[in-house]
Amino acid sequence: MPKKLNILQLINVRWYNACAHYAVSLSCALKRRGHKVIVAGDPHSPPVLKARELDLSTYEDLYLSYTSPWKIAYNVRRLVDLVEMEKIDVINAHRGEGHLVAGLARKLMKKKVTLVRTRGDARTPKPSFFNSWLTNRWTDKIITTCQTIKESYIENLKVPQDRVINIPVGIDHEFFSPGTDNRFWKKKLSIPDGSLVTGTVGRLSPVKGHKDFIRAAEYVLNKIPNVIFIVCGEDAQISLGELKEMVSKMGREQNFRFWGKVRDIREIISLFDVGVVSSVGSETICRVPLEYMSMCKPVVGTRINAIPEVIEQGVNGFLVEPGDVLKMAEAITELLENEQKRRDFAEASRRIVVEKFTLDGFAQRTEEVYLSLLN
Repeated sequence: MPKKLNILQLINVRWYNACAHYAVSLSCALKRRGHKVIVAGDPHSPPVLKARELDLSTYEDLYLSYTSPWKIAYNVRRLVDLVEMEKIDVINAHRGEGHLVAGLARKLMKKKVTLVRTRGDARTPKPSFFNSWLTNRWTDKIITTCQTIKESYIENLKVPQDRVINIPVGIDHEFFSPGTDNRFWKKKLSIPDGSLVTGTVGRLSPVKGHKDFIRAAEYVLNKIPNVIFIVCGEDAQISLGELKEMVSKMGREQNFRFWGKVRDIREIISLFDVGVVSSVGSETICRVPLEYMSMCKPVVGTRINAIPEVIEQGVNGFLVEPGDVLKMAEAITELLENEQKRRDFAEASRRIVVEKFTLDGFAQRTEEVYLSLLN
């Protein structure tokens, strides 16, 4: 049996974004494997609150998002005390501010502690002397959430290849399973019997490519008129009203259903015959495609960051270039017109998740990194 570790996960963000999801999901999965895990971050911040909701141990006497010299000194002292009190073996920092504090604190600790930096931010690391020193001298290992970030560390900060490893996020494939009851939402959204359904899930931001999805839908509807397109996500830089106006100008209101944030996204995804990820950026931590796949859905996605690491071209879905509306429409149409291909791709989606992207596998790969450094 692997050694049981005391692990501190540092995550400081002001909303529950993909980086927070990665850190909290990892913490839950490591706890299931028998490790003691503490999630630390800013007081009352969304990741800390979510961790507490999931019955994880939390620590909030840190102000990692504040970078004044006084706050940094305060955080360093608190972190040193926490590590010594909880006998921490590994600190895993998921943001730059926490990484800096952990690097400084480690210099003051009596106990030798391993420091790992996980990066899921789409922005590439800046090639500065300080970043290079913090990464190459003070940090034991870099974990990236997709291959493009790994390559940016090797190129921008000259990190040796054996010191950076790519570990994509895992998904709870038992929670996101086929067969979720969708009768309520089918009625709520007035989806006619016999309709084909294509949908996209994600916050309403330009980077998510919702307008490309709507433009692609128009091409699809010219060939297959009985398709319902679902757009589900909460307002961000774009509003649902703006997207509805776009559809209205197309004269396709009867073929679209719009909804904001939902309590249980599984009930929406279960309606889909095809799941679409139309993003033109971001997606360094690929949650939504894995949710589609885990629920046995074929996927059409753009070739951006982590998406090609999840969707296998011609096996469980199709990949198109970001912004290529016509190719997206052709991929969606091909799946909607071929029921057997949809079925085959759906089965492949679920199989790929079970083989490569489970939560336990995610935790085990990370655990192996920790143990190799401690050994």
